[in-house]
Amino acid sequence: MKLPHKISILVILFISLTSLVFYEGDNGYFVYLHGKKQFVIVEGEGEPTVVFLTGKGRTQTDFKKVYTKIKNTAQIFSYDRAGLGQSEAFKNDRTVDTMAFELHELLVKEKIKPPYILVGHSLGGYIMRCFVNMYPNTVAGMIFVEPAHEYEFKNGLAMRSDSDKIIFREEFKSYLKIPGRTKTHKAESKKCFDFDSAGFSTNQRIVKNLKVPADIPITLLISTNLDADNSYIDKETEYRIQFFENWKKINQGTKIITTDKSGHFIHLEEPALVIDEIQALIQKIKSKSH
Repeated sequence: MKLPHKISILVILFISLTSLVFYEGDNGYFVYLHGKKQFVIVEGEGEPTVVFLTGKGRTQTDFKKVYTKIKNTAQIFSYDRAGLGQSEAFKNDRTVDTMAFELHELLVKEKIKPPYILVGHSLGGYIMRCFVNMYPNTVAGMIFVEPAHEYEFKNGLAMRSDSDKIIFREEFKSYLKIPGRTKTHKAESKKCFDFDSAGFSTNQRIVKNLKVPADIPITLLISTNLDADNSYIDKETEYRIQFFENWKKINQGTKIITTDKSGHFIHLEEPALVIDEIQALIQKIKSKSH
């Protein structure tokens, strides 16, 4: 074989291999899903694998303070959803059920075997609820960090005076027009804030009829230190806590923890609180399996 021919084969082989996986910092790498590069981080060892899901428009680095500790005792899976961070976008509606399906595809493709502990912030909680309904036998436990719920807008509207209702509606409309956001962030926002006449967005309509799993441990971390400029915040927080308290009627393993030391981003401001709850849940699941 002539040398140029050998070189050309090596070049083709190199290109074909590097087209499958591209390594990046923090031991993360790219994998292809539907022809698009998706950024994932898989570190640590042991079951169950802890899977992190970020809030609307947020990148996987949001959970770095948490998974940097958790990877010492368990395998972690962190990723940028399609179109966010380092992951390329898909041409589809960014609904929470679609994002749950994509997460499952990534886990299967990367041979990340269940059981999983799902840890999700805000909108990530909706995705978790879709995931556990779609793939119930794969989830061993769930931790919700400042989760959204499907009656936020409907209930918020109902408790306000007529004049405040107008302000409330306009505030949510403004969320769709914030400059500087990526195309995918705007696409995720659209499905969160496209409220119908009954007061539900597309994503809220998807989750409001989903079942709460009855046989796995669930922990919810909720901040009581939120928007000080909102005169209705105390009532809204009270309603939100009561909404999740009702889950205890279905799942006796539901645990609610409130904190006034951090705001909406508990995992950034109080990472130790999230870490402690994940580690406690890991031990609980391990002891149950033995």
